[in-house]
Amino acid sequence: MRRCALLTLEDHSGFHIYDHLLHSPLIALGWAAEEIPWSRPGVDWASYEAVIVRSTWDYQNHLDAFLATLGRIDAVSRLLNPLDICRWNCHKSYLQELEAGGVVIVPSLWEPALSPPILQAAADRFGSDRLVVKPCVGANADDTFVLRTSQPAGWSDALAAFSSREVIIQPFVRSIVGEGEYSLFYFADEFSHAIRKRPAEGDFRVQEEHGGIISASDPSPAMLKAAELALSALGQTLLYARLDFVLLGDGSPALIEMELIEPSLYFEQCDKAAGRFASAFDCFMRR
Repeated sequence: MRRCALLTLEDHSGFHIYDHLLHSPLIALGWAAEEIPWSRPGVDWASYEAVIVRSTWDYQNHLDAFLATLGRIDAVSRLLNPLDICRWNCHKSYLQELEAGGVVIVPSLWEPALSPPILQAAADRFGSDRLVVKPCVGANADDTFVLRTSQPAGWSDALAAFSSREVIIQPFVRSIVGEGEYSLFYFADEFSHAIRKRPAEGDFRVQEEHGGIISASDPSPAMLKAAELALSALGQTLLYARLDFVLLGDGSPALIEMELIEPSLYFEQCDKAAGRFASAFDCFMRR
């Protein structure tokens, strides 16, 4: 059997992780996969033909150490997705580049820190009293706030969190509450499956860890077209990509995230998804 590693995090508590569903289809293709925390010291990465970044969902708290580990892996094994993509995708400024290339994204502002004047300026620019602020390097909706500019008394936690930290500011997209967010999954540029994620009652976060409701979905032609445009902007074929969309006020899709490092791929929502991933990986390794 050929050996590969699935990169994960040390403490799985509180997370919904589906990497185990990859083992059987990989074995069928001649691959033995081992799940290894990225922070574990002394791993002989050279003993694996490939290392696939999967559920490293604490990387945002240790970015320099995480990227250093990926660099060590890349020096002796095949890292998927590639190191340059991981470096690019870990900072949400990548959305600026996609927008410059013609991809419709949720309107966004990037600031080196947060302040009351910046919040007010963002509200004026977006014409919205409700704003979402979140870290430029982040995951799992950590330190994500929804603020009303008409209620400055509720800003204190966000202002403290981003007093000297880069922040992305977006208008609150109302369709998230009712319609939810859509995720489209591509393996080696081939569409695999899609899901719809809706927040729990009284919340705005769609992640399972925050009570989000997940269901399989059939994306619209407009959403598929938007996803393919975003993928083509990368200029290379990747093993996996997750593209998250919301619907704007006119019903058109806008990209809110392109997840290329460690997205949950929701294999449990599609019987064939894990097999498709394994086949795409096996084909990658034969190139």
